[in-house]
Amino acid sequence: MPNGRLRPLLGASTPMLRPRLALPESVQQGHCTVVSLVAPAGHGKTTLMAQWMTALRQKACACAWLTLDDSDNDPARFLRHLIAALQRSGIHAGDATLAHLSDTLASQFRSVTESLAMDLGSSPHRLMLMLDDVHVLHDETVLDVVDWLLHYAPSQIQITLGSRNELPWRLGSLRVRGRLHELDHRQLLFTTQEARNFCDQHAITKLSDDDLQLLMSRTEGCPTALELALEALGSHPNDPHHASRLIEQFANSSDDAVAYLCQHQLQHQPPVWRKLVMSLSMLDRFDAELAREASGLHDVGHLLTHLQGIRAFLIATDSTGQTCRLHDLPRAWFRHHFLATAPDEARQVLIRSAQWRWRHGEHEEALTYALQAQAWELATPWLATCMPATAQQRGELQLALHWMNSIPSEWLDRYPQIRIDYAFALSFFPQKPEVATQLRALHAIRQRLMQSDAPDLRTIDQIDCAMAFQRVLSLGLTDQGHPARNAARDWLTRWPHAPALQRGIVGNVLCFGYKTTGELDEGLQIAHLAGTWLEQDHAWYGLAWNASLEAVLHIKRGSYPLARAACQRGLQVINNHMDGHRTHASVQHVLLAAIDYEVDDLSGAQRHMDHSLDSLAQYGGADILIAGWLTRARLRFAQHDTEGGLNVLHEGRTLALRRGLPRVLVSLVAETCIQLCRAGRHTEARTLARSQGLDVFPQPVNEQPDNPYQDPLGSIQADRAQRVAARLLLPTHPAQVMADLSMPIARCAQRGLIRKQIELLILQAIAAHACHRKPDARQALSLALTLAAQHDHVRIFKDDETALRPVLASCKPTTPLPPPAQALWQKLTTAGPAPLDEGEHPDLPNVQGLTRREIGILQRLASGLSNKEIAEAIFISEGTLKWHLHNIYGKLGSKNRTGALTQARAIGAIQ
Repeated sequence: MPNGRLRPLLGASTPMLRPRLALPESVQQGHCTVVSLVAPAGHGKTTLMAQWMTALRQKACACAWLTLDDSDNDPARFLRHLIAALQRSGIHAGDATLAHLSDTLASQFRSVTESLAMDLGSSPHRLMLMLDDVHVLHDETVLDVVDWLLHYAPSQIQITLGSRNELPWRLGSLRVRGRLHELDHRQLLFTTQEARNFCDQHAITKLSDDDLQLLMSRTEGCPTALELALEALGSHPNDPHHASRLIEQFANSSDDAVAYLCQHQLQHQPPVWRKLVMSLSMLDRFDAELAREASGLHDVGHLLTHLQGIRAFLIATDSTGQTCRLHDLPRAWFRHHFLATAPDEARQVLIRSAQWRWRHGEHEEALTYALQAQAWELATPWLATCMPATAQQRGELQLALHWMNSIPSEWLDRYPQIRIDYAFALSFFPQKPEVATQLRALHAIRQRLMQSDAPDLRTIDQIDCAMAFQRVLSLGLTDQGHPARNAARDWLTRWPHAPALQRGIVGNVLCFGYKTTGELDEGLQIAHLAGTWLEQDHAWYGLAWNASLEAVLHIKRGSYPLARAACQRGLQVINNHMDGHRTHASVQHVLLAAIDYEVDDLSGAQRHMDHSLDSLAQYGGADILIAGWLTRARLRFAQHDTEGGLNVLHEGRTLALRRGLPRVLVSLVAETCIQLCRAGRHTEARTLARSQGLDVFPQPVNEQPDNPYQDPLGSIQADRAQRVAARLLLPTHPAQVMADLSMPIARCAQRGLIRKQIELLILQAIAAHACHRKPDARQALSLALTLAAQHDHVRIFKDDETALRPVLASCKPTTPLPPPAQALWQKLTTAGPAPLDEGEHPDLPNVQGLTRREIGILQRLASGLSNKEIAEAIFISEGTLKWHLHNIYGKLGSKNRTGALTQARAIGAIQ
């Protein structure tokens, strides 16, 4: 990005001060948080904003400036530029967000904005963010980011918006709260006295009052139009008769004011000046060397110096003044005139400029000029060169798509690699319509190549590889484990020599597929191999994903120490190579929270949940959603808050239905049924279980992974049904439960599913005790304890404490248990249920154990926002906010927001 976009682009070296337009005290003191400045081009918005910035800096307020252009409708690019502006102002924010943006496979801009919001919230500095030319924005995601900034940025952040058009954001609530200061073109028009001062500043000192009023009327008080008029008068600054004559001619003209004045300049300047200005009107910015190349004029230095003297013409875009651009109003007229009168010459200017930019490594600008010139012979190969960096490395997908849409299909089809690279960048966006569009186009190219007399087999193979790769990724990301396993395995067999990055990503999908089919050993083997491939390519995102997949495999098996080690490996990659990438770190923290819960470290589980991004609960993959919602609910149950836990599970089920994730839905329904059974609410549990077919103990199923007729949810549903149906039957048919569980327990032992085996053994022990078969109960319990002690399973017993208590009391093992199992026995029989530790942690504020996120919520409560507004501000649902509020109320010993705020102020958590 040109540095000029991070500073005001001013035409006049000494802008005229206009005291009546000074910022009001409410803005200068920080009470008013949003300023809007809406007026057409040429009315002095940028000049006024720059004067405001100077005044604010004198009051020790940091200021960040960003001039927007159309390319900022790419969300990744906009956020990258926004962070550059913030950091240039001295605000330390956005490093983790930049890491997210540089990783093109990270797909959720909501979590990116949440990451940036956390940085802004932790900054103690007051800041005025000035966004100029916001009228160019139209992308929905970018508009949403700005909307969040306007309504929910931390209170120390103020925003000024400069726009030519009416602002597209909802501003009513800001207006009602007195947080919005608005100006429009009516306030920006010059008064008569300001126009007189302006004439004096331009050394036009002898205008009569009548001439000045006529000039004001003709220019309508527009500052730029008035300045252009004064430049026309400047040839005879002290000749009032000459000025009157020119003003009269100007006033009697029916042309647009700016068009008349630009035409006047053309008529009174030499041909070489006209040629230079016409050429420069085609360029966004230029220096002397590019001006020479574009215009074909060898001596442009003195002409540029002359133009710089016309302050309504040239605007410096860097601090040295060596790089400039034409002012928008005259540029628009000169450009239109050039294209209308000499279109071929205008096109050649663009082509020469594009080639010069490309030679100097300014590839994006070169491509933009080539597209404007419709020079497809230049633009298409250049796009093929730029696509990997733009779409894959920087993730600027909207910009890449705009370029592709600008080139005729017949030219794109000559370079299939463009579509292949773009499709690869879209790999983690399987729902985007652009994916299907590119795949159809690639298929059509393949068909044409196959029908040629001499098929290009190499290109055909590249297309086949890319299309198959897309299918593998789509199956994995849409949680279709069985077909993803088969497609990934076939892809690796057919393209064993594909780039290491692609092999690593497909290997990750195969690992996910093996997890789904229960082939855990095979999944762990391919996870190791995929990790090796990804490390060869320094594919840190893929390695972080690989670590989470390995952790999920170990969690499914019940090997918690190995799962923890995998998560820690993932966090090491993220911290060392991805600047602490918050979204990927959140995945690891959610899994660590699930692990800590299972080993009965409830405070550790809570702490890891607090470290994760809330938006992950809305947008994460199925396995992360399951782990997150289950852990969040189980923490509530551990606090003996049954209704709170059930509400969390209900919200998770609603989300699963909305996103179309049946595996998540079945898992959360099963957990709800289990918790209802523990609470003795068997009728409710049975009704809910029946809705998902979990109320009947399943018959043995064909679990062959290669069975093409396997129901994708068949084994998952059977697994959950075993656990749920057994609990539903326990009160009335314990003997049947004992018998029904024998085969599943044996199958778990055979497949190494430790956690499930322990859970079923516990249920079998409870059933045997209910049948007064103490030896069988003792045997099942002893085996469960032995397995649990080897792999740090503790909570699985405590969650069923009520049903297990009589079993533990009457079924003491008759043969000595291994020492770890004996220690677990003693822990379960002597200690009461472990409360959720809300004590201090070294990384948490010393205010009742409140986390930074909880303090942020309290601050927003104190500002009077509703629950809905607070949820929007911190990127969560209202249900998730209630979960946070429950924790806050518990820590502060209060029952409502009023009590919580009173206590929070008393302990100094908020002001």
